[in-house]
Amino acid sequence: MNSQTGTPPRYRELNPADLDAEQLRIFDAIGRPRAGAVPAPFHIYVESPELAETAQAVGAFCRYRTGLPPRLSELAILTTASFWGAEYEFGVHAGEARKAGVPEFEIEALADGRRPDFTDDDAALVHDFSAAIYQHKDVPDELFAAAVTRFGRRTVIELTGLLGYYSMLAIALRVFRVPSPA
Repeated sequence: MNSQTGTPPRYRELNPADLDAEQLRIFDAIGRPRAGAVPAPFHIYVESPELAETAQAVGAFCRYRTGLPPRLSELAILTTASFWGAEYEFGVHAGEARKAGVPEFEIEALADGRRPDFTDDDAALVHDFSAAIYQHKDVPDELFAAAVTRFGRRTVIELTGLLGYYSMLAIALRVFRVPSPA
């Protein structure tokens, strides 16, 4: 993972008392389903309330309502976080990946920037599809066809959206130098 250790953070946790009415409404809406906890990317985005609200809606879909099972979604998220060197995103989602059934050896390989030795064909397909986008800015025809055959075109579209969404978060986490979770 590409660490930003030693660089001064640009990230700041927002204090609800310092937010205007629109920012506070969004901040509360994001924190409500999470027992009041607002994830780091949204401390960044709430300063642009419309962006925060839109990102929250897209994120809820990408995280919970795609055609992928949670373990494959989390694998795609970890592949994204690993590519971008987004330690916060990787740390948060490594825990979620474990809960979803992603094997520890896969998480460790991704943390080291390596392709895991998958024992599951679906996991290998999701990873390779994701990695192709990041490494080559495209998906080879054979890989695209395999993903569509296995998951369906709609789910491949949703996977592509998930990768874009988590790349957006990873970029913000990198730009604002959000530290790894404790």
